[in-house]
Amino acid sequence: MKISVVSTGAQLVYEEFIQAIQQNSSTGRANESTVSKAFAKALNTVTVADSISSATSYKDIFIEASKRYGVSYDLLTAMAQQESGFNPDAVSRSGAMGIMQIMPETAKELGLKHPYDAYENIMAGAKYIAQKLQEFNGNVDKALAAYNAGSSVVKKYNGVPPYGETQSYVRNIKAIMKRGADVPYTNYISRTASKDQLEADLKKLLRELPDTDEYAVLKNTLAEINYL
Repeated sequence: MKISVVSTGAQLVYEEFIQAIQQNSSTGRANESTVSKAFAKALNTVTVADSISSATSYKDIFIEASKRYGVSYDLLTAMAQQESGFNPDAVSRSGAMGIMQIMPETAKELGLKHPYDAYENIMAGAKYIAQKLQEFNGNVDKALAAYNAGSSVVKKYNGVPPYGETQSYVRNIKAIMKRGADVPYTNYISRTASKDQLEADLKKLLRELPDTDEYAVLKNTLAEINYL
């Protein structure tokens, strides 16, 4: 398994996780929510492998969405960068939600029950833009304009409507597609993963940390509390 460090001083990233384990060891019980959040935080410091059940990378989610709905990876990631900067908690002034900025009514139509769940939101956004591409016979400009401003106005003007926001939206996404989106180095932690699943996955990753000075403090601490 290949594990990459996202920042220097990785032992500091794991501080909350270690404290949660020590609390659990000393008291015999700990708040599961606190512990699970600590595990999720630690899992987010590495690139997960296919064998990890509770987490995957944002990049892999976009690849899956691309294959499932027949929409290019470059288009989906460019949309996400333009819409929210890949922020799963983003909310616009008009109420659009999540990474792909899905409006509440559209979320209902798409069956999106958890709009701030990154996986579900990306899949819904991919499904929606796929519908727009089909509606406008594969015309990317019209499909993007419809995603942004609605299909009715695109049909009214037979193209991208003369709205500054929508024109900039289409132009910006095409520019991002050309250079490639800056997909963040972030893992998605499954919303439904249990504390036990997270811990099992985390232990698997920690056992295979590179034997470098960067991880010395973390490994020594784990050995002292007999965690692995």
